[in-house]
Amino acid sequence: MVNVAVFDLVGPFAHFRKYYTNSSSLSYAFPPRTALMGTVAAVLGWERDSYYEKLGLSEARFAVVIKVPVRRLIQTVNYIRTKEEDLNRLRKLEAVKGTQVPLELLLPGGTASSLCFRVYFAHRDDQVTRELAERLAAGRSYFPLYLGLTEFIAQARLVDFKPPDEIIPAGQEVELHSVLAADYLRRPVLRGEVALNRERAPQSFGAGRKLMPPRSYIYEMQARPWRAELLIPAYSFFLPSGKETVAFMEGELWPSSPTVTAKESA
Repeated sequence: MVNVAVFDLVGPFAHFRKYYTNSSSLSYAFPPRTALMGTVAAVLGWERDSYYEKLGLSEARFAVVIKVPVRRLIQTVNYIRTKEEDLNRLRKLEAVKGTQVPLELLLPGGTASSLCFRVYFAHRDDQVTRELAERLAAGRSYFPLYLGLTEFIAQARLVDFKPPDEIIPAGQEVELHSVLAADYLRRPVLRGEVALNRERAPQSFGAGRKLMPPRSYIYEMQARPWRAELLIPAYSFFLPSGKETVAFMEGELWPSSPTVTAKESA
């Protein structure tokens, strides 16, 4: 089974803009797959618009866990126009035309002081996953990381780097910690206190930064694990903080890395 890099994205504020909002910028409760692609590319130093194929649906696997309950706050912000004709005035700190936009912010709920999203990442090429883990362990992100907007600087902490400890076949009931692509849900098991929400979010880019068809995702609104039967395998990891079971946004993990297999057979 391929190695998986597990890391936490931590920061005080976040905004992951819903692609269909316009005059008001609403936010997803979790970083969508496109934001996770950008995060991995930033750590590895891959330039903008250069990684869409390398981190596409067939080449990379992502899962995300909302570790801290999310609180929402609407705040009106002033966007300043920064077109070419405005630059001279901006350099002189003169007033330029701006636009007020209601912006939905994500803040930590409960007693938490920071937001925390746990990311599980695997690449078809094991060397990519390994380099990401090494950079995170050393605190060497190539570009700065942020949670949706450049103003919301984030830190990434490596949690673990290893293959899954347990594979739970499709059809069995699991206690799921991650966000789930809705079409992988066979049936939810509504036991105990649980509050599920469903949102439609982008999943990847095509050539020319063209947004590929979005997908519906289900998550627990208070960051609690929830039980369900899935149409795909789920993967459990025994981490220093305890056991977590996740489902990857793209479906199954590969049984092994082609890169590693080729080296082993050489």
